[in-house]
Amino acid sequence: MSILKENKPILLTVILMAAAFVVFFANWLFPQNSIFPSKTGDLTISLWLFFTIDVGFIVALILGVRTKKPSVVWFSIIANSIFFVLLSGLMFLLAIANGISEP
Repeated sequence: MSILKENKPILLTVILMAAAFVVFFANWLFPQNSIFPSKTGDLTISLWLFFTIDVGFIVALILGVRTKKPSVVWFSIIANSIFFVLLSGLMFLLAIANGISEP
């Protein structure tokens, strides 16, 4: 099954949202061997994963704007912008929490 070029930004946005939820709830989903956050309270792994997902939202935004379908363009602009801003805010709060918890 091939995915149309117009639908790739939408699929990428959905996959990135699922990845963000998995990273956010990883400690609750995988309590036995979780490293999110580690036992020392270090949040840098979560921050780097969220940063990678944030860059993915920018890539999905660019891919969506380059399509010819107006509905995909509008969805890409609105959804990826909102998700980018919200995830950046979460990363800022995690960076503050990481800075406070460091000795």
